[in-house]
Amino acid sequence: MQSSLLSRRVYDEIYEAMLANRLGPGDRLNRRQVAADLGVSVAPVLEAMTQLEWEGFLETSPRRGTIVKAITARHSLGRFRLRQAIEVEAARSYAGSPIRHRKESLLKSARRLDASKPGSLANWRAEVEFHERLVEAADCPILCESFQHVMRHSLYHAAHKLLPALPPRAAAIHSQLVDALSKASPDRAEQLIRGHLAPWITALEQAATKEHPDAVEPVRYLRGQGVSLKADD
Repeated sequence: MQSSLLSRRVYDEIYEAMLANRLGPGDRLNRRQVAADLGVSVAPVLEAMTQLEWEGFLETSPRRGTIVKAITARHSLGRFRLRQAIEVEAARSYAGSPIRHRKESLLKSARRLDASKPGSLANWRAEVEFHERLVEAADCPILCESFQHVMRHSLYHAAHKLLPALPPRAAAIHSQLVDALSKASPDRAEQLIRGHLAPWITALEQAATKEHPDAVEPVRYLRGQGVSLKADD
């Protein structure tokens, strides 16, 4: 339990550094320095960095070590389109009765998401949790596995880095979505999910058209021990 708490703390520290632009694409992370900066052992740092790499924030190679991955609109758009395809297929299966059977649990998750601050780590975690529960309602393991592979926190991190503020949504949009899906036919459920994801996809499409085919954010390959996470740096 203690190890898991430390790993979660390290994860949050690295993530918040990326969110605040103290860590950027190409910055190198040395796990021993991170451990020293945060006053923990190497084990929870390794666990946190492995999770961040799985989620798509970091990449590791023998020559460069572990660095923060670059962000492109085209890559993020492709992942959102894949996410949409998975969620639409799931929606056609869970429309109506399966949602009604899970409605109270889904509404709790939806309210938690609706109450969270847009763009925050809590918001992204709640977003992943809510939509994962929707996909689980389709009772199709391969859809769940595919969703988990695509719908990682890095997808929202990238989208928020790339996009200007999206148009404001209704305060209880996810709660309203649960209610609508509980009464929907398969065709209507597909329409609801497509409409729910449309603002993200449209904005990313616009961003991708402005991106040079070879463009990535500037990469800073650092030497020495890598970027420090000390609060006073």
